[in-house]
Amino acid sequence: MKVLLIAALTLWAQQAAAGLPDLQAIVRYETVSQGADGVEKTLRYSEKWVRQGGHIWRERLGAAVPHRHDDDGHQHLDFASAPRHVWQDRKGQLNVEFIHAAKQERIVVERREWNDAGFDGSWARASQLVDIAQLRGFAKKNDSADTIVYTKGGKTLRWSQRWQMPLRVSLQSADGRQRETITVEPQALPPSAPQPWKRSADWPARDYLDTLD
Repeated sequence: MKVLLIAALTLWAQQAAAGLPDLQAIVRYETVSQGADGVEKTLRYSEKWVRQGGHIWRERLGAAVPHRHDDDGHQHLDFASAPRHVWQDRKGQLNVEFIHAAKQERIVVERREWNDAGFDGSWARASQLVDIAQLRGFAKKNDSADTIVYTKGGKTLRWSQRWQMPLRVSLQSADGRQRETITVEPQALPPSAPQPWKRSADWPARDYLDTLD
């Protein structure tokens, strides 16, 4: 029975990955916060996304090369801005690696270090930004033939049925002093489009723990 259950779960994971449409997208993040002194601060950054055949690639746009430390000469990777590759293997298991382009290395992160490296282990959030199954208690309405709008309190999510991705996520604190917005600009992925994770596929792998010294 256990073997049958594992096989069923593996098949489900593979089918779920295959069911997501391939796409390329620019994802823009903006956070606006107002302090008690009335000073408003805005934080913005953008990412390039590629989703194809169970692979997810995220790459921060405009990020500089890693900072070089003068004391040891090591280039320590900023995992928050480094390209991240998440994919499902044939058994439905998740794999996570970050790309250190300056050193032409793949930083492999084992499950026990996922949280430390900024990955929460959710395939839904890795592949779709949000886990649509977790929107309990949200009001739901069809905004168009493709778009569904979910709302609850200061949260609004515009969801594309075609792309299986949010088009816009808006969050606002109860006092209105903090606002967060994510906008997604999805496009079809041409069949001939290069797969960015293949450029580094032959680079040597390094364990995440080895990068912390």
